Amino acid sequence: MEAALITAAVAALGCFMNHQADRRSRREHQDENARLRLDAAMRAGALFSGTDQRPANPAAVASGLLALTRLDHADLAVALLVDLWSDTPDANRVSHETAVLVIDAALRSSSPNARLVAAELLCRNAQRLSSCHSLHWPSVIDGYWSAKFGPKTKMLLTDALLRMTVARPVTEGALRSLAVRLYGIWEGDRELQMRGCIGRLISSALPALRRLGYTDFMQGNRTVMITDLEAAAATGTHNPDGFLDRMVDERCKQLGHWAAACHRTAPEDTKLVEAV
Repeated sequence: MEAALITAAVAALGCFMNHQADRRSRREHQDENARLRLDAAMRAGALFSGTDQRPANPAAVASGLLALTRLDHADLAVALLVDLWSDTPDANRVSHETAVLVIDAALRSSSPNARLVAAELLCRNAQRLSSCHSLHWPSVIDGYWSAKFGPKTKMLLTDALLRMTVARPVTEGALRSLAVRLYGIWEGDRELQMRGCIGRLISSALPALRRLGYTDFMQGNRTVMITDLEAAAATGTHNPDGFLDRMVDERCKQLGHWAAACHRTAPEDTKLVEAV
């Protein structure tokens, strides 16, 4: 009996030591991964530094920003983007396409702060973008929506979409793109107040959409039927928050006025970039 107990104790001790060794090995592996990721992030950050005589190459800056997003440092990348992407010529060191890719990565991240900063930055620069260029809008919300966005992030992204769209004269392609993107927000959000606001916005553009005579609208990989848009428009309600309700009123007026000038164009007159 005593020998059996000793054998069992030795076996238990061996299992415990093996477990501890496995835990130590996993911890060391995690620490090494963290060190490598930090080292890679520092090397990516070095791409932003230029010299007194010459600023950093725009291609190097773009590579550094995108590298940071791949290293799960989207919050840092979008924070750097604040200074690198603006309407000041001397400060504009990244292209719109690069900036939108960084914003897209931040919106996909698990950091609420990164998503909020990305949304605010997109809204701030929205009027410089084109709603007919797919690379000028984050693919994560191109006809879709994420329920993980906070209330302010949702408001900023919606406002960015509207600012970008009405900043340029209306075209058939721009109106179709807007319809699909607004419907994606309405369909993907489960907050009744948000859906009510988006329903009102869709309702403002619906008369112009009906005049186009189409039964379906496509943007990217998404197709929406006119009946879907009519159902969404029917849910439009006023927001109990007076400030937000006045803001939606103003956006509805702008959108309705912008959309009213749209007319159906012949296929040969419509640029392909506006149809995709």
